Amino acid sequence: MEEGSNERIIAFIANLMPSYVGERVNGQWCARSLVDGTLILPFHGTEDASDEFVSVLWQGDPGRRTAVLAVYVASLAIARYVELHHIASHSKETRLEMQHMAHHFTVKTGEALVFDEPGSDMMDVLGRAVGRLGEGAVLELLKRAAGF
Repeated sequence: MEEGSNERIIAFIANLMPSYVGERVNGQWCARSLVDGTLILPFHGTEDASDEFVSVLWQGDPGRRTAVLAVYVASLAIARYVELHHIASHSKETRLEMQHMAHHFTVKTGEALVFDEPGSDMMDVLGRAVGRLGEGAVLELLKRAAGF
């Protein structure tokens, strides 16, 4: 059986150490957040578009399941990964790391991150927002915007 886009994205997220770890749950490869235990697993719907989605079990609770576009989850996971690795770095270094990870993500999964658009000043905007509002506030805004 050919690996779907959502499965490639989950495998990618599972390798974003130290934030995530990969594990097998009910025969499916998943990514578990080491921050809060949230589990990301392939979405299996009846529609053709189901390959674009992942199921998110908030804090690992099967009763709190949400279907989310896989690239949204990946975008937040990668942004957090870069942020963790460059917390005290200059914004140019963060932007370069984000570009590197976005390219790496595309090579590995065949998908593009939602903020990976030519000419996008997203990293500058995020950097200024973190400076003004703080990291926690910006992360909450991003989560709400992505439907978390």
